Amino acid sequence: MKMTPQITLRQCCLAALLACAGASSSIAAAPQAVITPSAATPGFGDRLDPVADSQFVEQEFSISGLARKYKGTGTLGADGKWAAAVVSSANPYNTLMIVRRPASAAQFNGIVIVEWLNVSTGYPLDVDWSMAHEAILREGYAYIGVNVQKVGVTGVQKLKQFGDRYAAMSIPDDDISYDILSQTAQAVRDQAAVLLGGLQPNKILATGHSQSAMRLLTYANAIQPLDNVFDGLLIHGRLATGAKLASADNLPATAAIRSDTKVPVFLLQTEMDSSLSSGTSKQIDTDKIRQWEVAGGSHADQYLLDNIGEVSGRDVGWVPPMCVSPYNAMPVYATEIAAFNHLKNWVSTGVAPPTAPRLQRDWLGSIKKDANGNALGGLRLPELDVPIAKYGHANFTTGSLAFLDLFACVAGGNTNAFDANKLKTLYPTHADYVAKYTLAASAALLKGYIRPVEYAKGIARAQAAKVPQ
Repeated sequence: MKMTPQITLRQCCLAALLACAGASSSIAAAPQAVITPSAATPGFGDRLDPVADSQFVEQEFSISGLARKYKGTGTLGADGKWAAAVVSSANPYNTLMIVRRPASAAQFNGIVIVEWLNVSTGYPLDVDWSMAHEAILREGYAYIGVNVQKVGVTGVQKLKQFGDRYAAMSIPDDDISYDILSQTAQAVRDQAAVLLGGLQPNKILATGHSQSAMRLLTYANAIQPLDNVFDGLLIHGRLATGAKLASADNLPATAAIRSDTKVPVFLLQTEMDSSLSSGTSKQIDTDKIRQWEVAGGSHADQYLLDNIGEVSGRDVGWVPPMCVSPYNAMPVYATEIAAFNHLKNWVSTGVAPPTAPRLQRDWLGSIKKDANGNALGGLRLPELDVPIAKYGHANFTTGSLAFLDLFACVAGGNTNAFDANKLKTLYPTHADYVAKYTLAASAALLKGYIRPVEYAKGIARAQAAKVPQ
């Protein structure tokens, strides 16, 4: 596809916004952190209603201690085989974590998901919880969202409705973020009686989206081989390279996950992610690395923004803005749910996830499009193989240029519905549309790209859709 100046500008805009938004044995065990339960009343980012409805328990904690800082050593090359050395080991911190767990051991599947909370908005938001929470609740995962970056602490401290609840919290700089993450995982293992109410974890997974994904890539390449505290990682919506360990580090323009990783690493990319950072498509699948590229998906989308809006609107007073086009409606969340299930099985049984085709590109590296303007290749959901819209990632605000409004529209992509005549041409009857959708959904289910519950929900959406009009 020939790139228009307008689309190129928007892609560059998103990349700039994201950039500006805030060995099998260890060299030393991750330091022991202090875990302290917070006040019983709800704090920032609570999800009490859906958690309680699923017989889950939500509790806020503070995690504090002395964290290590690292710097890269040697060449931090494109192959991701990065080495790191501790430059200081007594950096005090105090930050927040939110635990959501099954109320009983009978509900618990043994897997703990630790999310590197995303702070691109200035607040610690649970993006991967928002995308995968339906499965976390129904399938009995335990979830911990931990704020490991300075801006997340300063953000919640500005919120007057919480008084001095977060006043004692402090993160001096993001250089210690990597060790805070390690200490969180170590605390899950060593202090499960406190953190998990006595639930016994079998495996611990790390996850992070966007800016957090960039930092988690660095963690996977440089820190996980040292600390060896996670059993697997899900890196969601990364850009070209990682984040620096220290300000003096020089990173390559594009970096892969190291091919000698000892633990499984699952990379989940949308079409927008792959379009912005074409070099990420060169990541090679191995027996420990898997990458999916979801055709038609955007960096954020309607499902994610709706779920994030529940917290940001209540606690921060921000709601997703109106954009030139409706947000992208491709159900990427269904692929993340499938990815977590595959990663759970991968770390538990050694059975690797299915592979998926990469997005097709022309000689310039741009993603090829079909006659409807939708992407060719990639992991294909039934919404793309039986389309009722064009799904893209060129969007903008209708007026507001405030950072969060601009970010949401640019990252949120777009959905341009087909008109009545086109729908009638593609699907002469409603039964024809439902039959074609069901066939495509069955193929995605068989390939392992979606789970049975999401399959059933997709069929229900198709049956309810007014197609043709």
